[in-house]
Amino acid sequence: MTPYRKGVFKTALDFDNRQLNLCLAKIAAQQALLAIVRTALPADIAKHAVYCVASGLQVLLYCDSASWASQIRFFNRAILDKLHGAGHPYIVRFQVRIVPPTGEPFRPKRTPHLPSAENVGLIAQQFKQADEQDVLAAALTRLGATLAKRLRED
Repeated sequence: MTPYRKGVFKTALDFDNRQLNLCLAKIAAQQALLAIVRTALPADIAKHAVYCVASGLQVLLYCDSASWASQIRFFNRAILDKLHGAGHPYIVRFQVRIVPPTGEPFRPKRTPHLPSAENVGLIAQQFKQADEQDVLAAALTRLGATLAKRLRED
């Protein structure tokens, strides 16, 4: 008897690889289906077809952008005919979807739009004589000073 208690979870090496073989078989079937679909498309459009999955009575084709998806939809009938000819007569519907980009999302650099020097001067002059209890006047005075400083830096 071993001096330690066996854990509930198995390591990856303890499995008999049936699950892994099943996954690899599904991936191979999806790649074969993608190859059939790509033969029905022109070469310049076919390279934008990324993944292809059979789901029940339909085929889901994933492409890399919406513009290519709209181009691929024009070949709907040709793709279904090619799939029927390749031994997939049960497929009756074809749908194109878009794969979201995997990298960093593009964020344009934001630049502040500062008011003109004349407007900054008006903001600063407007509330110079306000009393010290007026919170709005104090905030606008600080805003005028900050904008004047930013204009001098630029």
